[in-house]
Amino acid sequence: MTDFLANIIALDVSHNRNKSLTQDQLAEQVFRRNPIFKDEKALTPYLRYQLRVAREEVTIIDKQIRDRNNGSITFSALSQHGQILRDFLFDLREILIFLQRNVTGWTFFDGVKNSGVNSWQVFILAHGLAYQSVYTGTGSPFDHKTAQIASIFVLRQAMELRFERLIAVYPVDRKGKSPRLRHGFHQEFIVANPQFFRTNGFRIKELRHLYDWCSEIVHQAYQPYAWQILMAMRRGGELLHTQKAPPGQAWSINNAVEIDDVEAMQSAYENHFLATYGHGEWQMTRRRPEALTRNWREEMAFTSNDYRPVVNRPGLWTQIKLFIGRLWRKRSRT
Repeated sequence: MTDFLANIIALDVSHNRNKSLTQDQLAEQVFRRNPIFKDEKALTPYLRYQLRVAREEVTIIDKQIRDRNNGSITFSALSQHGQILRDFLFDLREILIFLQRNVTGWTFFDGVKNSGVNSWQVFILAHGLAYQSVYTGTGSPFDHKTAQIASIFVLRQAMELRFERLIAVYPVDRKGKSPRLRHGFHQEFIVANPQFFRTNGFRIKELRHLYDWCSEIVHQAYQPYAWQILMAMRRGGELLHTQKAPPGQAWSINNAVEIDDVEAMQSAYENHFLATYGHGEWQMTRRRPEALTRNWREEMAFTSNDYRPVVNRPGLWTQIKLFIGRLWRKRSRT
C-alpha cells in the first residue's frame, strides 16, 4: 500500500507538477458529462485532472486504514478495502496507459474492468433494498424507511434502463451529445410496436402506471404503503427478472422479452426518432438489446458513418417555443 500510494503521488507530480488545483476546478473537469475530445492534446488535461483526484482519494483511504490500526497497514484492514482498491488499480490503468505512453520502459499490469451493468442487476439492488427488513429485521444494514424509498428510485432506474436497452439505439449529434427525450419515450415506442417485442406472461403497456408512480416517488421522496412497494417489485420483476425458459429452449438473463428481428426493430426506431424529435442531425449507434435475441449476429452492432437529419423540422413558431423551453429549463436548474 505504501509503494502504491508513493507511485501514484510520483505520477501525479510528473503530470500535474504539483500544480495547486481547487476542488471546484477539479469537479468542473472530472464530472464532465459524456466528454468528447477532438485529439490527444485535448484529452490529456482531462486525464491529468482524473489522476489528481485519484491521488487525493487514495490518500484519504490510506489515512483511514492507518487511523484505525494505530498507524499501520494490516492484511485484515487492507482486505476490507480490497474491492475499492482493485477499482483504483483498473481505473488508473485506463488513464495511465495513455498518460505514460511516451515514457520509455514504463509498464503496468494487463487487464480491464467491465464498468457496465445490466438492468437486471440494478433491479436486484432495488429488490434487496425493498426486502431487507422482511428478511433481516433489526439486522438490516440500512435505515428501513430510506431503504424502502431508495428501492423505488432504483426500480425506476432499472425500468428506464430496460426500456432503453430493449431498443439499444443511441443517437448523438455532431457535438457528441445525446438527445433530451421526454419521459417514457422508449416505452411508448415499444408499446406502439408490439410486433417486434414478444413478452413472457405480461404486457409492457400495463407497466406504464408503475413507471409513472415510481417517478412520483423519485420527485417527492415519501414512503409509500408497504404493500405498494412489494407489488411494485413483483410487477417490475416481470420485465426485469429472468424468466424460466420452456423445455428445450435457450435460457437468457434477459429472456423476459424476445425480439426476433432486431434489425427491423432498430430501423423502425431510428425512423420514429427522426420523425418525432424536433431538430438536429443524428448519428446512430446500434447495440445488442437486453432481450432474448436468437438471430443476433455481431455485425449487427455498429455506428453509422453519416448524420441523418430529422424528417419533420419544426416551423418558426415551434422553434421559438422550443428555444424558450430550453432557456426555462436551464434557468430552473440554476
